[in-house]
Amino acid sequence: MPTFPSKEWAEEAIRLLNTDPEAELAGAGWEGDFGAIVLAEPGKLAKAFVAHLVPQGGRIVKFKVLADPDDLEEIDPAYVARAPFSVWKGLIQGTLDPVEAVLKRKIDLKGDIQPLMERLKYKGIADRVMARLETRFADEL
Repeated sequence: MPTFPSKEWAEEAIRLLNTDPEAELAGAGWEGDFGAIVLAEPGKLAKAFVAHLVPQGGRIVKFKVLADPDDLEEIDPAYVARAPFSVWKGLIQGTLDPVEAVLKRKIDLKGDIQPLMERLKYKGIADRVMARLETRFADEL
């Protein structure tokens, strides 16, 4: 069972996402890459976890773990989601709604939010992926 956050966890999530039957439809016409930053929290996560993802045609075609949040700034992705570990954990466990988290500024989201809002009808993809992805969390080891 992969631990969140880790390269192994992200690779399994991407594998599941890329095999979802709705993913191609949800990604049609999408433009822009993503950066995700899981901020460290004392007693929960010692070091930030940073990833860069490139979607194309409803699939994630490139994925890389970066050493530091500053490395992501050099890439300058179209979208960057930054939040503390406990917020990401709530999203993965389904106890925190992603739209609510953005609106309440629990997630700092950089980028044009309109294309994301247009794809809210595909939220079920993330729910299905998380339901199938067995996860151990860094603060539970």
